[in-house]
Amino acid sequence: MERSMVVSIIGRPNVGKSTVYNRLIKRDNKNITYDLPGVTRDRHYGFAKFDLVNHEAPREIILIDTGGFYLEKINEPSKTEKEKRNFKFFNIMIEHAKLAIDESDMVLFVVDVREGPIPVDKSIIDYLRMKKKKFWLVINKYDSDKQMGDEADFYTLGVDIDDIFMISAAHKRGTDELAMQIQKEVIAFEKTIAADELNIPKLQIGVTPREKVVSKVALVGGPNAGKSTLLNCLIGAPRALVSDIPGTTVDPIEGFFDLYFDKEANLLDQKMSWGEKTDQLISDYQDYQKNNMQYMQGKIKQEDISQEIYEKVFADEKIEETVQPEEKKAEGNYWRTIHLIDTAGIRRQKSIDDFVEEQSVYRSLSAITHADVVVYLIDATKGINHQDQRLVDIALEKGKSVILAINKIDLVSEKLKTPKDKKQWIEELRDEIPWLEFCDVVPLSAKYKQHIGKFKKVLVETILIRNKRIPTSEVNQTIIDLVDKNSIVIANTGGKRLKVKYSSMIKANPPTFLLFTNRSKGIPENYKRYLKNGIRDSFDLKNAPIHLIFRTSSDLEKRANSSKRDSSTKR
Repeated sequence: MERSMVVSIIGRPNVGKSTVYNRLIKRDNKNITYDLPGVTRDRHYGFAKFDLVNHEAPREIILIDTGGFYLEKINEPSKTEKEKRNFKFFNIMIEHAKLAIDESDMVLFVVDVREGPIPVDKSIIDYLRMKKKKFWLVINKYDSDKQMGDEADFYTLGVDIDDIFMISAAHKRGTDELAMQIQKEVIAFEKTIAADELNIPKLQIGVTPREKVVSKVALVGGPNAGKSTLLNCLIGAPRALVSDIPGTTVDPIEGFFDLYFDKEANLLDQKMSWGEKTDQLISDYQDYQKNNMQYMQGKIKQEDISQEIYEKVFADEKIEETVQPEEKKAEGNYWRTIHLIDTAGIRRQKSIDDFVEEQSVYRSLSAITHADVVVYLIDATKGINHQDQRLVDIALEKGKSVILAINKIDLVSEKLKTPKDKKQWIEELRDEIPWLEFCDVVPLSAKYKQHIGKFKKVLVETILIRNKRIPTSEVNQTIIDLVDKNSIVIANTGGKRLKVKYSSMIKANPPTFLLFTNRSKGIPENYKRYLKNGIRDSFDLKNAPIHLIFRTSSDLEKRANSSKRDSSTKR
């Protein structure tokens, strides 16, 4: 892995650090920005790419956004309760800001032109000089030419004029010049860096993937369930801010860590070259039906039945490798990387009382949507509540595999002294969520790293199961057996029973099956659950939601006619 230049953004609360960060990485909604001190709390890592210097290749840096930075703890008892809580966060964010400075090659110190320099700014600059860190003074919120001259007061801080930049991150004034100068700095950095500095600093562990990323995992749960502690434990570095104050995490925190998959890792490097297009799969089956009907009517001989169509429909599918030739040399490497996302604690809707928390919840739900696996953390001392059940249901509805991680097991160790006690305790938890019987439940202590090995093993199994491929011949036989064993009459069809003519797995991650039937509507939900459970048991698809798609000939004809109309409209 190449050594990337690391640039951190620091400054007092509410000077616009996150807006500068979002502007430089060219994503306006990456981190929450709001006119309230203390919105950003954790260190956020992103990649900023610059291509503004003529005749030079684009350069990329690791950019770190930090929370409001004070060198000394603050205490203002006269503030409101909400602001008092934010001041608590400021006090525990000091070490995180200092960590960001320590791991940086350069620092962007952001100040507010409207406020002018204050003694805290001078103390921060003195701290940067004491740490021997190269830094630039970025004077933000310079929104119009009417403010010209307001920057003069900052010259008293003793910063070289070439290291001072006037910008308005919100209005994109001066940000291109700042980006260009950063790119030039990266070019100079590449020329001067010594060979022995190419090792990645420990604090940057988990910032970039080391192997191929095979799954995205979201850590979800209520406030103070231990999500950030688990993220730090898995990554092996203090990435997320940890405190006993509920609501510490606001923005989702991302990181990467590696898991060992043994020889099954090769399955994750392959893609399905079959069944990706449902319409094509149905069309192939219709061709086969017509072909076979012509034979039954004596219009063609048996040897004239298209072998190509038959193989398309009933032959076992081939798996097409996506591994490039030069990558096959690392055949014995069975490590793969997991993209991990720590989300804000989600409370009940009526408990959400401000804009920042609303945005946090929105981003947490978005993280669930974009994840493959949801690790739902539950505080062992509190158990499972109605909100936990609802969020797990949301994850399953969106096709996510769910692992229930019962955290803080160390706090209930007194009543779980024997394996029998633990087994009974887990069974009692499961009794509260009987509809989640196929989901794994893992007790652990993220703080003391207890049962983390078991958790990783379950995560490996879950990812492999989500990516499992099942040949059409086996799917066909299993579903035919399930329907024959327990047939059903569909309502409002004059007593007609459901018939499955053909079925196939059309997609993995999550397992999705197409059933070509005589009826696609009116199939009861309990019968769909019966089929799903039967498929899950037959193919060992534990801890994976299963999706079923029902299609008929008329469905295909409607879709085909719709496609024709769309084509003619475009013409």
